Amino acid sequence: MSMETYLDPTIQAFIRYFDFPGDEPSVVYLAGLGLASTAVYPRIVVEPGLSGRHSILVDLFGCGYSDRPEHYSYSLEEHASTLSGLLDHIGARQFILVGHSMGGSVVIELAAKRPELIVQIIMAEANLDAGGGLWSRAIAHQSEANFIKNGYREYLEERRNMALSGDHIASISLGNWQVASPLAIHRSAVSVVKGTQPVMWDKLIRLPIPRTYLFGSRSLEEYETDREMYTRLEAHGIRVDVVPDAGHGMMADNPVGFAEAIYTAMRLVGF
Repeated sequence: MSMETYLDPTIQAFIRYFDFPGDEPSVVYLAGLGLASTAVYPRIVVEPGLSGRHSILVDLFGCGYSDRPEHYSYSLEEHASTLSGLLDHIGARQFILVGHSMGGSVVIELAAKRPELIVQIIMAEANLDAGGGLWSRAIAHQSEANFIKNGYREYLEERRNMALSGDHIASISLGNWQVASPLAIHRSAVSVVKGTQPVMWDKLIRLPIPRTYLFGSRSLEEYETDREMYTRLEAHGIRVDVVPDAGHGMMADNPVGFAEAIYTAMRLVGF
């Protein structure tokens, strides 16, 4: 494994990513809002079935090791445009995309943009409709200036209190968010709430490639909207799988189960 860089020529800023050598198709992993793929996925890509694959763990602009350009919109579309350049830079012939939450929305946008390269997508509780989730709505409801001045600090304090109370997921997300750019988090959240045009769902159902959507079992137990989405996805021919003993943060809740779900999705379509 090595850390590599890609210079986005349009804004002269660097994307950084972990590159695990292995067999194609190359698998690109994208994390959710404010999270770093280089922190979220290393445990996943060394699991059986995934460890021999060419795996690319990309930190989006504003997160992890990547740059934090201020002259960047951080929209789903612009994230996808940057990643499109990264795919050309990597130079593989085929890619599988794996994205969690907001990262899953970017996966859809990127797959629609580069159909000649993307052979499969796997989304983990991705945002498919405009409106966002609980966190993205709470962030987008604030002005950019207020979130940078107050909201970001308040969120970190809340996460820290939860972590000190024993919340494992909060302790992980705190570590990611405290090194992320509050500007990037806010602008990305606004984009998730706004959605793409056409919206992510409409692009997803038109993609002519294998598509798998992963739920955490606890999410399905807790949220009626997730159960409704499960039915909606199946009705449109999108394969659905469930990671046991896991909520939205399924990579940390059950890394073995999450890796198995990814491996199964790939194996079922011949990858």
